[in-house]
Amino acid sequence: MGAWLLQGCMADIRTPLIEREGITASNTARGKMLLEKAWKKQGLDQLQQHRTYSFQGKDVWKGLMGKLGKPWPEAEVDLQFRYAIGTFDSQVSFLSGSRTGERAGLQSWRYYEVDPEGTLTFTNYNERIGFGLSAYQYFFELPDRMLRAPIISYAGEREFRGQWYDQVFVSWEQPEPHREHDQYVLWINRETGLLEFALYTLRETYLKMPGASAFYGSIQFADWQDIDGILIPHRQIVYLNRPKKKPEQHLHQLEIRDFAFDDFPQDQLYPDPALEKLGDDKLVSGN
Repeated sequence: MGAWLLQGCMADIRTPLIEREGITASNTARGKMLLEKAWKKQGLDQLQQHRTYSFQGKDVWKGLMGKLGKPWPEAEVDLQFRYAIGTFDSQVSFLSGSRTGERAGLQSWRYYEVDPEGTLTFTNYNERIGFGLSAYQYFFELPDRMLRAPIISYAGEREFRGQWYDQVFVSWEQPEPHREHDQYVLWINRETGLLEFALYTLRETYLKMPGASAFYGSIQFADWQDIDGILIPHRQIVYLNRPKKKPEQHLHQLEIRDFAFDDFPQDQLYPDPALEKLGDDKLVSGN
């Protein structure tokens, strides 16, 4: 069976090495070593020294698939994000578009909105905005979160755009495709030691269309900048299915600015102090 097949209406992103050999002890050790080196190279071993981070970004979604997939009201919008490290507690402020001046957030997976006058309302879970908030945070912290996965394995090498990459496969529960967990293939640049591309499945998506889980996505991390000793990719380029040889064939691109750690009071992300804190428990049911 070749790589990148759609199996049982679910995308299968296992590489030929994983399909051929499965998860072996030697490949597990090598995969964990490569991932940990990338984690340290990016400086994410220092992440837990901080409590929060924020940044502003321009998010641009392209074409018909972009219009279908965008989590925000507009396909091109300026946003400000705030996150609490080690959680999925987060907030987005709309800096342009039809919702300028409004905020939306997740607190312990409870969805809320704040209008321009500052009125807070916990309301029905917005699947698109909720997904966008948690997914964008997950990608910013990807090597750190991947290290906690129970299945990590070397997955072979590959050449792309004139660069050589070591691939690391990451999964939960089992290596075969399954609906309960997403799976990842991480491309670590041999020259830079950084995680530059990642393939990921879409088992849970707000796209209510038949066969949506048969698609997968990929993300490219670029324009690395040192923020307090941690390398932060200031450009994230997302493709439908695998990365394209021509970067302009992307689905959407997030360009960020003004990234900062610990630049706002953490309690800003906890408008209801009575809610139990869930940390990084990855619930999927929203409210």
